[in-house]
Amino acid sequence: MFRCHFTAFIFLLAMAPLGCHTINKLGCHTFNKAENMLVRKLDAVILTADDLPMMEVDAGLNFPIPGLAKQPPVVDGFVHVWNETQSEEGVYCKYWLFQSVADAQKAADQWRGFLASATIEINGQRESAYQPEPNAVDVIGDATWRPANDTSIWFVKNNVLVYVMGSTLSINQLPLTRSVARKIETKINTALNQQ
Repeated sequence: MFRCHFTAFIFLLAMAPLGCHTINKLGCHTFNKAENMLVRKLDAVILTADDLPMMEVDAGLNFPIPGLAKQPPVVDGFVHVWNETQSEEGVYCKYWLFQSVADAQKAADQWRGFLASATIEINGQRESAYQPEPNAVDVIGDATWRPANDTSIWFVKNNVLVYVMGSTLSINQLPLTRSVARKIETKINTALNQQ
């Protein structure tokens, strides 16, 4: 099942975004970021073995994401797959770095429709299954989306867009994916504070 999801996400890399909704219209946090406070290098926010000591990187499934064909344009991107060393849990992470906060916001909203083929009906219209996080304490970064009853998290923080997905669908990995997403958020904050 993970390979099937992985193939769908490779498709996401190649597709140009369609449709647009404003992030603020979705009820997420308001963005008032200064454009001079940006994460400059994606390496600063990518998880390391020190961040996830209970997991190991699947070296065969880690690679840069080419972003030249996407809009808004991607400065840098990376895919990481982490396998739990003692149980069946695992995590798939994708990171995208943008030139501006506005580009990251736009991509976060537009691309979420490509994360899953499933849609839901809202006010008579088909929408992405990735909807704003309903619980304010679970919002990660500036805005967070996830499907109901799913362990995937899509969040934007400043000029970085992140996708975290649990790789084992037979168990509830939402606590794990939230924990991993929070670690990435902390790394983004650290990168921003070092300027």
